[in-house]
Amino acid sequence: MKDKQPAGKLGIYIHIPFCRSKCDYCDFYSLPGQEGRMDGYQKALLAHLKEAALSARSFTVDTVYFGGGTPSYYGGKRLKELLAAVRKHYRVEKDAEITFEANPDSADARTLRSLRRAGFNRISLGMQSACPAELEAAGRPHTVEQGDGAVAAARKAKLKNLSLDLIYGLPGQALPRWRKNLAAAGSLCPEHLSCYGLKAEPGTPLYARRETLPGDEVQADMYLEAVNFLEARGWRQYEISNFAKPGRESRHNLKYWTLGEYAGFG
Repeated sequence: MKDKQPAGKLGIYIHIPFCRSKCDYCDFYSLPGQEGRMDGYQKALLAHLKEAALSARSFTVDTVYFGGGTPSYYGGKRLKELLAAVRKHYRVEKDAEITFEANPDSADARTLRSLRRAGFNRISLGMQSACPAELEAAGRPHTVEQGDGAVAAARKAKLKNLSLDLIYGLPGQALPRWRKNLAAAGSLCPEHLSCYGLKAEPGTPLYARRETLPGDEVQADMYLEAVNFLEARGWRQYEISNFAKPGRESRHNLKYWTLGEYAGFG
């Protein structure tokens, strides 16, 4: 790989489809309860990363993103092995943004510290709501307390770039409750927030209960509330669903919006 000079920047996305359980709104490809397939999947990912490196010789990698599924549920050991393979086969910049997604129920301080020491420097945590009833209605596998604990664990592990995911338009949700979720997330002082509107997809358990969801007008009000609430508190909107403190925009996600080069695995 050292016989050519870098000619461009490349992002790498690695998909981890495994989850503890499938949320009621999820229509993505995921493999709940399939832990027995993890080792085979890891072997295939490692082989694909090595095989594709030849095509990326003219690039330097400035972002790596582990999405899912639930990468934290996949296990720290496997994630570290994958990142080591990326560094072995690709030119990874010293200050590359390296993100992994996590759910609060699989984000303990010891694992997060191990990942940070291995080079992971950004965590995207699936908080989704600060209301127990909303988490239950959405089939989320964690509690509000676990969400708060996961943020504390990330800070204890010295992860200095934290993103929180929130969903608006959950069953039975009204605007005042959404404001409380925004306030709760803001009180945790994340560097980044992603706020996604819920859509009931055919074939999901939530689709059968779609009459319990707020209407389009209410969702629109919730979206505008997020824009105004977060902007007033220092999180600048830089993309439809994403808000960040200055300099904390997701460099990887921006590649998709600016049509940058990236390679996807898994």
